[in-house]
Amino acid sequence: MDYRSGEGERTWFRSERFLCMNGEWYFITREGSQEGPYRSQAEAERDLCIYIRHQNDQMLQASIKPTG
Repeated sequence: MDYRSGEGERTWFRSERFLCMNGEWYFITREGSQEGPYRSQAEAERDLCIYIRHQNDQMLQASIKPTG
């Protein structure tokens, strides 16, 4: 895995991406949207992985130019 300059190995999740309000969990995207609610932090973490994977797939598809 690649790391930003000056950073060592880290976990996938940064604590500031998750918040709990009134017993419900949310994650915050880099775009600034708040996603949730979830019943647990683990559920929010799982859906964040899915969200990131989806965003990466979209970026990859946009970078592939059709030939011909």
